Amino acid sequence: MRQRICTYLLIILAVTHASARGEEAGYDFRIVIDVTDSMKQNDPQDRRVAALKLLNGLIPSGSQAGVWTFGRYVDMAVKWGRVDDGWRKQADLGAARINSSAELTNIENALARASVGWERAAGKSRRILLLLTDGKVDISVDPDKNEKSRARVLSENLAALKKAAVQVHSIALSNATDEVLLKRLAVETGGSFTLAQSADELHKLFYRVFERAVHPDMIALQDKQFQVDPGISEMTLLIFRGDANPPTILIPPDSPAISEIKPRGARWRSGAGFDLVTVARPEPGSWRIDAEMDADSRILVVSDLRLAVDGIPAFGEPEDVLSVAAELFDRDGKIRKNSYLRFVDFSLTHIDVDGSATNHALTHTSLREDKGRFLHELAAELSEGTHGFVVSATGRSFNRSKRFEMQVQRPIEIVVDTLKKPGVYELRLRARAEYLKPHGLVAEVEIEAPDGLRESLRLEPSLDWLRARVETSQDGIYRAHVRVSAQNHAREIHDIDLGSFPMQGVRREIPAAQQVDIVPGTTSAAASQSPTGDGVDWRRIGIVVVGINVTLILLGLTVWLVFRRNRADDEFAIEDEEFGI
Repeated sequence: MRQRICTYLLIILAVTHASARGEEAGYDFRIVIDVTDSMKQNDPQDRRVAALKLLNGLIPSGSQAGVWTFGRYVDMAVKWGRVDDGWRKQADLGAARINSSAELTNIENALARASVGWERAAGKSRRILLLLTDGKVDISVDPDKNEKSRARVLSENLAALKKAAVQVHSIALSNATDEVLLKRLAVETGGSFTLAQSADELHKLFYRVFERAVHPDMIALQDKQFQVDPGISEMTLLIFRGDANPPTILIPPDSPAISEIKPRGARWRSGAGFDLVTVARPEPGSWRIDAEMDADSRILVVSDLRLAVDGIPAFGEPEDVLSVAAELFDRDGKIRKNSYLRFVDFSLTHIDVDGSATNHALTHTSLREDKGRFLHELAAELSEGTHGFVVSATGRSFNRSKRFEMQVQRPIEIVVDTLKKPGVYELRLRARAEYLKPHGLVAEVEIEAPDGLRESLRLEPSLDWLRARVETSQDGIYRAHVRVSAQNHAREIHDIDLGSFPMQGVRREIPAAQQVDIVPGTTSAAASQSPTGDGVDWRRIGIVVVGINVTLILLGLTVWLVFRRNRADDEFAIEDEEFGI
């Protein structure tokens, strides 16, 4: 116990000392990795190790970084410190020691331990926390203790992370994770959330976290060729390739080839499915890559010429309007000269959720004080899902680009299910707990028929959903117009117009078995209905009244006949007495 306390104090002192000496540091990365027993099933080949080695090579030199592993307890796998070649060697050794042997899943303590030192001002440093887990908060066999720990993660831990201006990027490695918790950590800190389909893609997901956090400058890669301009002081090639494919060979313009066997001064690291090659002061000109690589490969560059982009958030809603802006900077500041900018094309490529790409030109601002700023407003409604954006600046002798991902999702989940009967639907909606409080949702729904008439639809609560059945009676498109009022986790009330949702209507005819032929002198069932539509069945009442009257008449006739017969018998008896019979 004494040793654990000493270790903890040393961590605090190390972080405090580093913070005091390095206010200029660009990034502070804290990587927190689940090492519980369930990882034997979800990551049987320990792909976490290769993914961490990739990230170790990507974190910019001069930044700070550290790695923590957790199960029941939290351990420092890689000492937090300044990133350089020595730190990277230690980080690779720490990554190799990652296993899957711990019990329980103490996310609360893991976040607290990895955040030591962040209670102090960040200075110029940008704080990034990557959390990888395949489970839920699990600190005890007592469900109540687990729930209380989870509540503290979403209150105390989250509040501390937000106060410290930390971006949380969470990766779920199983469908059994607490997705709401992980997404709330990401949404409320401006980070990102990803559900990994398998451990085989972890190296790509770790890179995407790096890309989302750092937004590095890149240069274009076309047909395995790329152009290096004289202003590039360092370039890093990230080549994603299959495990069975041969290692990458890099061919400079007028120099011998670079490979893992003959790096020729390049910093080279390889892992399952990737090669990461960093070249200082690369030779200007046309370079080639000899490798079987996929479309996710990147060329990252460091240079005095930098591209700055804003206006693309990590999370958004379908109706959000994006105001994208781009500027070029050199060592002296923002480039404003028309003599330079007139030869630069700024563009925005939008990659939709289905993979289709659309290009847009950015135009120079009309405001004199914003000279050098290029703009485009993307107002089209976006589909729910992950959208990609690439902003590029292309000149005569250079190109720079940045990539962004935006997760588009409504805070309200709406589902329109088609039922078995044609033209009959179930509409259901609920608040997504990562954005809004699930209880207290109030919905106003109007169903608009093809003829334009609207009727209010009443929804009934069922578990976490509000549900209602919709039956159509006309051919054409019906529309459900939905507005909701809900409260977010900061207890702010939001009135949200969710728009309209179409449903194909089906005309309904009266079945033949229910049709009644109208004969002169008779009244059909429909005609006998109350004209006021009060729901009274006058036909049935008439039948009952007639039946009662007929019964009374027959009863009266019977009584009369019996009385008459008895009277006749009495008369015959008197006559017999008179005649002495």
